[in-house]
Amino acid sequence: MNEPASESAKRLVAREQVLAYVLCALFVGFFVAAEVLGGKLFRFTVFGLGPAGLGLGDGPEFVATAGILAFPLTFVMTDIVNEYFGRPLVKLFTWIAIAVNLLLQPVIRAAIAVPAISYTAGITDADMQRGFEIALGQTTSIVFASLVAFALAQWLDVRVFTRLRHLTGGKWLWLRAQGSTVISQLVDTFVVIFLAFVLIPVATGAEPWTFTNAFSVSLTNYVYKFLIAVGITPVLYAVHAAVDAYLGKQAAEALVHHAHPSDPD
Repeated sequence: MNEPASESAKRLVAREQVLAYVLCALFVGFFVAAEVLGGKLFRFTVFGLGPAGLGLGDGPEFVATAGILAFPLTFVMTDIVNEYFGRPLVKLFTWIAIAVNLLLQPVIRAAIAVPAISYTAGITDADMQRGFEIALGQTTSIVFASLVAFALAQWLDVRVFTRLRHLTGGKWLWLRAQGSTVISQLVDTFVVIFLAFVLIPVATGAEPWTFTNAFSVSLTNYVYKFLIAVGITPVLYAVHAAVDAYLGKQAAEALVHHAHPSDPD
């Protein structure tokens, strides 16, 4: 006996809700992970080439925060959410991610404040405490700057993605995803560096970075983000295919059509 239409519709709605919950969890999780990991710096080269070799500066190696290992994945989630649910849900997820990060700040500060105990041979309690302070003790200006930059980047990302989707008639997922990510990450990278290390220090009377240093760090960070954005394109297609398989091709197409009316806004 065939399943009643009402039961089938309920099952589809339930699947769409579960999908939205999962995407929200991944989106917020990747964003919070990027923020927490942002205190660690590392060096790298691009196929053996550093800023000097690529004409981007004088250093032999790029320097970036570990946070950008997770941060580009938030843009994959942004594009998937935008594709299937549209701008309103992207905006909601963005504010949820920012709120969660703000709510976690007192918890992180408290975790840093409590004295550490080390049971690892060769590492003292003081070593462990210092490690936590360095890894998790981001300044208020960095946290504020990263949240402002994230909000601006998300605002830009959803608009570029939607516009490109309308211009291409819903084709070429890679183009609208990469186009929106490349532009929004450019804004995010420069805003967070200049706000945290130039504008806020100037406003508070602290010693700011020089424009040259801020620009150099922003540029090298953006190069890395750009390479990751291009490199994870297969991930975007894999997630897209997984969503289609989970919802069913027809239901997925209906959800996309509902999220993106034919006329551009």
